[in-house]
Amino acid sequence: MKRIVLILLVAMLITPAVHAKKPTLPTERAVYHNNQGVSYLNKDNLERAEFEFKTAIELSPEYIEAFNNLGVVYKIQGKLDLAAENFKRAIKLDKKYADAYSHLGAVYLEQGKVDEAIKQMKKGLKRDATVPDIHYNLGLAYLEKTKRSKDKSYVQLAEKEFIVATELNPNMPHVHAVLAKTYRDRGMYEKAIIRYRLALGNDPKNPDLWQGLGDTYLAKGEPFQAQNCFQKALEFQPKSEGNHMGLGKFYLKEGRYQEAINEFKAVVTIDPLESNGWYQLGTAWLTRGVNAQSLGKSGEAEKSFAQAAKALREAKRINPNLADASYNLGLTYLKQGKTLDAQREWEYTVTADKEHARALYNLGNLYRNAGRWDEAMKRYCRFLRAAGGKYPTEEGIAKQTIESRDHKCRN
Repeated sequence: MKRIVLILLVAMLITPAVHAKKPTLPTERAVYHNNQGVSYLNKDNLERAEFEFKTAIELSPEYIEAFNNLGVVYKIQGKLDLAAENFKRAIKLDKKYADAYSHLGAVYLEQGKVDEAIKQMKKGLKRDATVPDIHYNLGLAYLEKTKRSKDKSYVQLAEKEFIVATELNPNMPHVHAVLAKTYRDRGMYEKAIIRYRLALGNDPKNPDLWQGLGDTYLAKGEPFQAQNCFQKALEFQPKSEGNHMGLGKFYLKEGRYQEAINEFKAVVTIDPLESNGWYQLGTAWLTRGVNAQSLGKSGEAEKSFAQAAKALREAKRINPNLADASYNLGLTYLKQGKTLDAQREWEYTVTADKEHARALYNLGNLYRNAGRWDEAMKRYCRFLRAAGGKYPTEEGIAKQTIESRDHKCRN
């Protein structure tokens, strides 16, 4: 899923002022140029907007809103140091100007200064707790804090800020969307669905929202609802690899292998370097081959396994750290009777991901069958540490095998 972008809604955050805050009122001509800048900014004409805001400042050097608006232009352009400089100037002119604290915090967040970002946004809320975008940006900062500190308590703080933002302004689809994804990641699917629906109420033609809703329905175990969402997403954005990916996952879950393969092919056609697309394509071919093999269709199975190996090798080439690609490639080789190749791939998998439980278990089995008991015991012990109760049947077999050899796993 894509990186969250700090959204600065021009209509809300840019201030076409009739008058300015103390210490000095801007001249009528300065207000005119500031408002012209807002108009150009809303049209994405950043160069002209920058000129108009600078003109407003030239006419009224203490024009707080113009400094704030110029900072927004620089932030959108990626000129973060210049943006911060203008937000600080606005704050220096009026320490109660809450929007500037929010923008300055957003700049710090984009620069990776998470703690400073949180500090500035809290300052903004002390000045005015009714500005929804300060709550939104603070929520984003808390999410980033979670990633860096691994402290899950920040997720709940983020959710609280997003909720307050939507209470202050219900018509903020981007906030509903971020909150929906946060709920989905925590397995709170009903709440996620509600938030996606609220977002779509404001932005019904947004394909990313339809895709997110589809992913949520798929995770919730409602595949046909998911299918409708993915198809709706493709209606608005036919060449989106994400939407084809979601629809492909639906077809694969339903056992509609060729349709899944077609969707994953669409993904890698749109973006040939999309490693996850190649991985999903290889997985679809592998699953189709396993199904054909179970039905006694050896010829079809053989062709499917060959296609699976080809796609999975490409996924691994593009992204050598995609452990699941090498794991499924090992499964493919095993189905083809290439045991040593399977072993090699699974050893690679546990190098890329030392806690890849399934690869460790399969390696234990291969080494046990080859009579290489020391190697088998090491893999089984590592598997038990990595499994964490997720594979009860396999964990039981591994424990019995270890006990039968009177082996003791090291902590």
